[in-house]
Amino acid sequence: MKIERVKVQNFRSHRETEVVFKDGINLIIGQNGSGKSSLLDAILVGLYWPKASKKGLQKKDFTRVGTRGAKIEILFEHDGVKYWLLRDMARNVAYLKRLENGEWRHVTEPTMESVANFMERLIPLEIFRNAIYVRQGEIEAILESDETRDKVVKKILNLDKIETAYENIRGLIKYIKRRIQDREAFIERTKTIDSSIDSFEKSLVEVLKEIKEIESKLPELEKETRELGEREKELDALKEEIVRSELNLEKLNSKRRGLEEKIKSLERKIEERNKRIKELEEATKALRELEEKERRFQELKEFRERYIKEKSQGEKELERIRGQVENIEGRLREINEKEEEAKKLRGELKKLEQAKDGLEEAVKEYEEARSKLLQLRRLKVKLKDIDPREIPAKIEELERMRESIIEEISELKSRKGELFQRRKDREKAIEELKKAKGRCPVCGRELTEEHRKELLQRYSLEIKEIKEDLLSISKREEELSRELERIERELKELRGLKSIAEDLIALEESLKEVNLGELEEKRKEYEDIKQRISSIRGKLSELERELRLKVAFERKLERLNSVKDEITSRLEALEVNLKSLGFSALEDLEREIRGLEKFHAEYIRAKKAEEDLRRELSLLERDKEELDVAFEELAEVEEEMEELEEKIKALKDKYDQEEHRKVKKELQRKREAISAMKAELEQLRKREEETKRSLEELKKQKEEREKAEEEVKMLRSALKRAESLRDKIKMYKTVVREEALRRIGEIASEIFAEFTEGKYSQVVVKAEENKVKLFVVYDGKEMPLTFLSGGERIALGLAFRLAMSMYLIGKMSLLILDEPTPYLDEERRRRLVEIMERHLRKISQVIIVSHDEELRDAADYVIKLSLENGVSVITVMG
Repeated sequence: MKIERVKVQNFRSHRETEVVFKDGINLIIGQNGSGKSSLLDAILVGLYWPKASKKGLQKKDFTRVGTRGAKIEILFEHDGVKYWLLRDMARNVAYLKRLENGEWRHVTEPTMESVANFMERLIPLEIFRNAIYVRQGEIEAILESDETRDKVVKKILNLDKIETAYENIRGLIKYIKRRIQDREAFIERTKTIDSSIDSFEKSLVEVLKEIKEIESKLPELEKETRELGEREKELDALKEEIVRSELNLEKLNSKRRGLEEKIKSLERKIEERNKRIKELEEATKALRELEEKERRFQELKEFRERYIKEKSQGEKELERIRGQVENIEGRLREINEKEEEAKKLRGELKKLEQAKDGLEEAVKEYEEARSKLLQLRRLKVKLKDIDPREIPAKIEELERMRESIIEEISELKSRKGELFQRRKDREKAIEELKKAKGRCPVCGRELTEEHRKELLQRYSLEIKEIKEDLLSISKREEELSRELERIERELKELRGLKSIAEDLIALEESLKEVNLGELEEKRKEYEDIKQRISSIRGKLSELERELRLKVAFERKLERLNSVKDEITSRLEALEVNLKSLGFSALEDLEREIRGLEKFHAEYIRAKKAEEDLRRELSLLERDKEELDVAFEELAEVEEEMEELEEKIKALKDKYDQEEHRKVKKELQRKREAISAMKAELEQLRKREEETKRSLEELKKQKEEREKAEEEVKMLRSALKRAESLRDKIKMYKTVVREEALRRIGEIASEIFAEFTEGKYSQVVVKAEENKVKLFVVYDGKEMPLTFLSGGERIALGLAFRLAMSMYLIGKMSLLILDEPTPYLDEERRRRLVEIMERHLRKISQVIIVSHDEELRDAADYVIKLSLENGVSVITVMG
């Protein structure tokens, strides 16, 4: 996996940050709190949310304050395929696309979980967190204890999965053994099952025989019982009819006596009612004379109630309306005064707006100048203490130095080429001299041993001198190369600062003629005028709301005056009605009403007597009709009684009480016998069902026993295979772990030796059960970690962690290091740079987050983060 680009919005201190990563070593530098580690967390969240939430990252913890949610885009490559991933936390959606034939195509559903599941299949989260991403503090964790170190090693080397497989096999073996014990116990419990089946089959035959015997006797007994039951019903019916008829006769006799009493009572009531009617006829004779006086009384009484009610209501309503009229007239006077005030405020507002328009140009100039000042300060910070006007001269000087060095290097390379050729020529001449016979291959004269020896010595001496010259030239080349690299870095930095210096000089020139104090005074005056305008507009808005009410108040005043006139007219009409009845005042009306009250009382009594008379006459007619009906009913009852007495006599002649008693007794005896036989039959059938169920269960157990015997054979075979597999996994885990730790120890030894300048010759890694122990070799002896100083312990932790990553180089193309140098001293930080250049360059892409500027020397690409006004700002340093 390689990450090409990351874009983050509203993630902790990052409002909007975009970072491009390249092959080689990418360094993210910045002070603590500038958002470096947040950028790595954004990568983790982007790739694996919501699975990453289970690893300590919560949405509320990384969402920027005041925003709805973060947004993360990541462009990455895996196994030669490019992917583009987007997570929008505000909308809770995620997209993952793959580049196919030049087009981006979706590879999952647009949900958080679908994208996370796809990434888990691509690169499991545990692999990313433990092998690719070395988090801040994990290096210290390696030094905590042997157990903690073992956990880290297991995660990084993926040994925990092998252990899980081993534990799963152990669990399977335990399960198989328990299953074998269970099945064998079942087989032991069911060893007598065949004899039990024979016993239950015999018992079933006996039960069926008894059932058949009872079923043969039961029908005859039931037939006899039915015949006796029918005779009992006949006798029961006769007895019931006799009893019912006698009860009816008694009821009719009782009814006859009641009718005779009723007739006597009605005759007495009719006589008393006739006397009452005569008395009421006398009381109603004066009713016609009282009706005229009653009508006059009701008319005057009704008018008096209406007069009092309407006059009281009218006077109250009139008083209320007069109060409303006074209130509205007062409000209208206030509105007229506010109209004058609004007129004055409009005039003042016009003058202020004119003054404000006159100051706008000066305010604009002030804002531009202030912006330039802020920009000037930022540029000065970027330039640090460098004089911007000296930068071109410095660049020119460095370029001259660079050209000079390049020219010298070129001359040295040319010189080296000549020396290499001379050495080659001399080596060739020596070979030819050694082989030559007769004449000298160099000068052509006769070759003697003395001459050969002389030439060989001279050429060997020349070769030695050439080697010394080459060594000297190489050293000089190295010095010049380092100097050239330094000059290149300085040139790169100065060229980056050149445009900043030019901008800074231009800003200083543009600000020379600006009077910032005068412009600031005008800006303050402008702000005061704006505030005054806002205040006046607020007051005018309130006044205009009041003025808009004027028309409504005038209409309401007109409506109230109309209602007042209407009420006054109604009160005047009421007085006219009083006079039309013949009264000059209410007291005269009430005096006449009191005079008519005695006639009203007499009228009420006479009216009640009239109603009582009508009621008594109606009741008299009803009593007479009821008396006639009672005489008719009495005759009918006497006739029914005669017929019923004859019927009772005939029924008693048919019924024999002794026969009835004997039938009941015999029927009871036979029914009890049938009930006993049926109960016995039911018990036998239950025994039959239970026996059949038991037989069925025993036969099933027999089948299960046979299956259990087969299963035990299969389980014993499976147990052997599982135990063999467990032993192989254990052996494989041991071999993998030991081989990995041996290689990691070798790499860690090399790195730690560089950190300590060869003070410690080796790092020894020893694996035990749930422990990984570390030792260092000092003066040929293994020493524990307690032997190390604090700085050496940190250096060892970093060396061990880098060694694990280097071990995994063949399996990964990306390594992320978060703050690897917080506790390293200056010398070891310098050595880390060399280690990074030598070892980490073997990994295709490395991303390092650090506040340590020294790591820039080893980086291919540097990204700087800073915090400005609470927001992370990125600067690409190249």
